[in-house]
Amino acid sequence: MKKKANNKKIIIAMLIVLLLALAIGYAAFSDILTISGTANAKGTFDLEFQNAEVVKNVGADLEKTTAIISEDKNTLTVNVADLSYPGSGVEFSVDIVNVGTIPAEVQAVTPTNINGSDQIKVIGLDVIKTDHPKIEVGDKCNIHFTVEWPVDSGEIAENKSSISFGLEIEYVQSTGEAFEGNTSHIDTDKGGNTIITNTTTPEEPKPPVKEGILTEIIDSTDYGKVINYKATVKNRSTNSNTEVSNWKVLYNDQSNIYLILDDFLPNNLLPAATRLTTSGQYNVYASSITSLLTGLRQISYWSEFANGVDGATAQGAPTFEIVMKSHNEKHNTNISTDPTDKTNRKLDNTDTLYVSHTDKYNGVAFYRLATESPESSISTWIIAYHGTVGCSANNYYGDGSAGIRPVVILPSTLEGTVGETIEIKQ
Repeated sequence: MKKKANNKKIIIAMLIVLLLALAIGYAAFSDILTISGTANAKGTFDLEFQNAEVVKNVGADLEKTTAIISEDKNTLTVNVADLSYPGSGVEFSVDIVNVGTIPAEVQAVTPTNINGSDQIKVIGLDVIKTDHPKIEVGDKCNIHFTVEWPVDSGEIAENKSSISFGLEIEYVQSTGEAFEGNTSHIDTDKGGNTIITNTTTPEEPKPPVKEGILTEIIDSTDYGKVINYKATVKNRSTNSNTEVSNWKVLYNDQSNIYLILDDFLPNNLLPAATRLTTSGQYNVYASSITSLLTGLRQISYWSEFANGVDGATAQGAPTFEIVMKSHNEKHNTNISTDPTDKTNRKLDNTDTLYVSHTDKYNGVAFYRLATESPESSISTWIIAYHGTVGCSANNYYGDGSAGIRPVVILPSTLEGTVGETIEIKQ
């Protein structure tokens, strides 16, 4: 584990003696007030790895694939053995725990001593710098990462189908100022009455609110904002109605506004008409690519999800094209929207608009798109939690690691307001 030399200084015990003398004099009268005392500064600055495990193994040697924490808990050593085909890989999970007494800010998690093929990639470590910038005392952050043989990386020599490496955490002190300005005191007048001083901090001005037809006032800076859309759907577990209201704006094509469910759809809210197979709380798959695409695309199956606004329609997943256009406009990128183009399938700057926060904790590794993959032996496009767009196994329509996130398409005549959130006028 890396600790910068200048940061080590903060754990040196020190003795501070505070002596304050204040002389108050008036004419021939005087008095002296003395405050004295001691203060001791002591703290430890320490993070460590805990609870390393293999979460998912696709096409690697299970017995030889390991995640081992060193005795001092400063290094995690990962071994992935014998990846068998493009698209194979292993997903790992590990906790970073603050066992010291000082809050810490993680700067980087860096692979070290890498041995093996350059075509085997380590993906997902950058999330530590965005999802877990600060770890309080006693807290932990959990990271998931994958070691993959990407679909587009080509062949690997037989004697280089394994990789081993270590991981190091780089972190710095993150405490901030304990006090701002002078410490508190209470003033009283000669009658003993408290003198009240107005110390209210003025609120920062909020951004202006735009009002009008939503297709005319929503732009790419609004992608990902919460919108007050609500649909009432059938709950198959309770045989009652359930309100689905956690939607965000995905895209505006100037004719329609596309909304996406902010989280994976629970299987008890999946329309029975789709005939898709479910497992667990969120996992959805099918017996063939045709049945999967039909279940996702058929708008009549998803009509309940469109009942929040007159003229709206819905389907079980966004298309490859809509997701790419949304990402390009929001993050000023130029990823191809052509499903047959294999040059770039990595979404940079991913956030919860595209990647659900539950995918690492509920057995869901990715969510599906309603566009067929150009690789005929696979199925639909998917987006993995680390932002990779593509497919990573044959016959992926039958993989039970997938979740779905429905999309609602709002009509072009809908009016509302756009500020910190978006409000539909009903």
